[in-house]
Amino acid sequence: MKRLIVKYLFILIVGRGSYIFCQQVPVLDLAQAIEHPGNITLSDFIESIVYIPLATTYDCLVDKNPKVYVTKDYIVTITTYRCLVFSRRSGEFIREIGHYGRGPGEYQSTRGFFNELNPAYYFTGWNGQLIKYTMDGVFRGNIKIPGYNDSFESTSFPMNYSYFKDSVIVCDFLLATGTEPRSLMMFSEKGKVLNTVPNRNIFKNKQRFTLRTGETSFYHFNNMLFFQSMYNDTIFHISIDKVSPYLILNRGKHSPPFESRWWLYSQQTQSGFISQPEYFENERFISFNLHLSKNRYFALYNKPSKLLKVAHNNSGIENDIDGFISITFDSINSEGELIGLLQANELVSWIKKNPEKFNTLNPGIQKLKNVQMEDNPVIIIAKYKN
Repeated sequence: MKRLIVKYLFILIVGRGSYIFCQQVPVLDLAQAIEHPGNITLSDFIESIVYIPLATTYDCLVDKNPKVYVTKDYIVTITTYRCLVFSRRSGEFIREIGHYGRGPGEYQSTRGFFNELNPAYYFTGWNGQLIKYTMDGVFRGNIKIPGYNDSFESTSFPMNYSYFKDSVIVCDFLLATGTEPRSLMMFSEKGKVLNTVPNRNIFKNKQRFTLRTGETSFYHFNNMLFFQSMYNDTIFHISIDKVSPYLILNRGKHSPPFESRWWLYSQQTQSGFISQPEYFENERFISFNLHLSKNRYFALYNKPSKLLKVAHNNSGIENDIDGFISITFDSINSEGELIGLLQANELVSWIKKNPEKFNTLNPGIQKLKNVQMEDNPVIIIAKYKN
C-alpha cells in the first residue's frame, strides 16, 4: 500500500481553511482477500427481497441497462434518452420526466444525478447547465455550473455529480491532461461556488487529451457523502468545509498508479488493476462491486466483526433467501435497500429451465410467470440486515 501517498493526501487534501485531526482510519485488505475468494450468499447480509415487475406499454418501454432509483413512492429508470417514473407499490407507469431537445426545459443528456431527498432529477443541459425536474414532472429551472469549460485546451468539465442535503451540488472534474487544478467542487443551485478541493494527482506537463469514465464514485450513508478516485485507495468523507479520510481500501499490487490513465488500453487490461468499486453501506455492512481483469467480484465487509469476504460475481450472488435466481445489486437508497434488476428475457429463460423449482417458490415470485420475453424489467428491492 502506498503509505506515503496516503499520508500526503491525508494532510493536503483539505481545501482552504479546513483541518484534519489525527484519527484511526480503518483499513480493508482487499489485496489479500481477493487472492482467496470464498462464498457469499444473500442470507449473509440480506433480510428480505421484493420483486416488482414494471408495467409494459408503448409509452414506457425501458431500454437496456437502465440506471434505477427507488424511493418510498417511486421507481425511476434512466436510459440514454428517457427518464420514466413508475409506482413502487404496483409497478404501474406514472409519467415521463423531461424531454431531449434544445427548447426551454429540454435536456442534452440524461447524464446527471438523482437527489433522493427532494426527490428530483438533474439532467445535463446545454451550455454548462443542469436541468432540474421533480417527480411530479414539473420543470424547476436551470442551474448554471460555475466555471464550466469544455475546451480541449483548458477543460473544467464535471464528470459526475451528487448532492448535499437538498440544495447543494458536488461534482468531480474530468482529468483529461493530468494538469487540472481541481478535483472536486461544491456549489449551490444558484450557481455559487461554496468550496473546491485541489487535484493532488497532477503533472507539470500536459499529457495527451484522454476521456475515460468510471474512475470515481460518490455514495451516501447516514446522511453523509463519500467519494473515491480509482487512483487512490482512500475513501473520503466530504462536507462543504472539509474532506477527511474515512476508510482505506488496500488494493496492493492491484492499485493503478495515476500515470496508467494514459497507458494504451491493451496495457491497462493486462496490468491486473482493480476497477473503481461501487459502494453500498449501512450500519452493519459495506458491500461493493468491482472488476479485476475480466472477472466481476462482490465484496462484503462486516463492520462489527471487521471481516472482509470476496466472492466471484459473474453470475450474481447465490439467492438462498427465497431460492430464486441469483442477484447482482447496482445501487442503494437512503432506506438501506439494495436495488437490482432482472431483465424479462433472463426471467423467462430461467423459468423455462427450472419449471419444477419455480413451482415450489412463494406465491409472490410465482406471479412473475406472467412476464413476457419483451416486457420491461423486474426491479429487485432487498433490505440490508441491521
